[in-house]
Amino acid sequence: MNFRSAIIPIISVGSVFCFQKVPRSLCQGKACASQRNRLNMSAASVSTSVPSWSDLKSKSEATPVGQALVNEIALRKDGKGSAHVQNTLRTFGRNPSPDITLFRDHAGWCPYCQKTMLLIEEKEIPIKIELVPMRSYGDKPQSFLRKVPSGLLPAIEVNGKIITESQVIMEMLDEWHTGDDYKEMVPSTEAGFQRYTLLARLERELFSWWCTLTFRPEGGPSLGGMFDNPFKSKSSEMSGAMKGFLDCIGKVDAELKATKGPWFFGETDHPTMIDFIYVSHVERMLASVAFWKGLTVS
Repeated sequence: MNFRSAIIPIISVGSVFCFQKVPRSLCQGKACASQRNRLNMSAASVSTSVPSWSDLKSKSEATPVGQALVNEIALRKDGKGSAHVQNTLRTFGRNPSPDITLFRDHAGWCPYCQKTMLLIEEKEIPIKIELVPMRSYGDKPQSFLRKVPSGLLPAIEVNGKIITESQVIMEMLDEWHTGDDYKEMVPSTEAGFQRYTLLARLERELFSWWCTLTFRPEGGPSLGGMFDNPFKSKSSEMSGAMKGFLDCIGKVDAELKATKGPWFFGETDHPTMIDFIYVSHVERMLASVAFWKGLTVS
C-alpha cells in the first residue's frame, strides 16, 4: 500500500480551513469517494457563521474590564476620568466650560506637549483640548494653521489670543491659576525662583549635550565618526560629547540629591514645574543613549 501522504481539507469554517494528512491510496477510487462523502457530511454539520465586529464589541463590553473602559470613555467626554492622550476636555470638578484651549499633538509623542499636560494634570487646571497631528503624522488642519501659522505645538488660545512655547505656556497657566487649592508650581521666594531659573538653564544645557552626543557625528576616521565608539579604546579618555553629557547629567544628579525628596524642590510633596520641564526629555534621553551609545543612565 502506498502511504505517501496527501493533504486534503477536512472542514471549512468561514474562510478558515483545517487540513489532515491521509495516505495517497485513500484518495483513489471508491475509498476516496467514501472519504469525500464523510467530509461533506462533517462540513454540513459545522456552522459557518462568523461573529460580526458588533457582536464581538458587545461581548467584550459585557466583561468587567470592558464595562470599566466604557465607563471611563463616558467620564472623559465630560472632562472627568483619568489622564489620557485622547482627552478633549479636563474640568477637575472646577469649571465645566473652560476659557482656555490647548492645542497638543494627537499621538502623545511631543515632549513639549507632554510637559505642558503634566503641569495641567498635577495642578488640575480646567482646559479644553484640540488634538493636532505633528508634521510626521500628517498635515495640520487649516483651521489650526490660520491661528498658528508656524504650526508650533503646543499652543493655547485664550480670549482670541494665541500663545506658543511650552515653558511660556506653563508659566502663564501657573500664574493664572493661584489660590483655590491650586498647587504651587514655581517657588514664591526670591532664592527659590533663582534656583528655578538656574535649573531651567541646566535643563537646556543637558538637552544640548544630549543632542550633540546622540544625533551629531563625533569626529574620527569613519564617516565623520558617526559610528565611532564614544569610549576611546586606546586610552582612558572618552569623546568630548560623551564627557560633556556625563558631566552635565552629573550636575543634574547633584541638584536632585541636594533635596530631601525625589523632586528638585524638597519643600513640596508633589512635583513642580521644573520637574515637568526635565522629565519629558530625560525619559527620551535614557532610551536613546542606551540604544545608540550603549550607555545606561539611571
